[in-house]
Amino acid sequence: MAKMVAGLCFLLLVLFVTQEIVVQTEAKTCENLADTYRGPCFTTGSCDDHCKNKEHLLSGRCRDDFRCWCTRNC
Repeated sequence: MAKMVAGLCFLLLVLFVTQEIVVQTEAKTCENLADTYRGPCFTTGSCDDHCKNKEHLLSGRCRDDFRCWCTRNC
């Protein structure tokens, strides 16, 4: 009985340790000029919608040059 309890404790310890070892990684992102966005970019919302829905990328934003820039994973 004692061996069974010790084995169960060891198994639980191994499971606990393996859960703590998980390392999260973040993908690098890159910004590219939107391929199909036309006209000056004044609202980031419209640029973001365009990049997500038309170009199937992560997001988009208007920058200081009044152009739409899309964000994607590198």
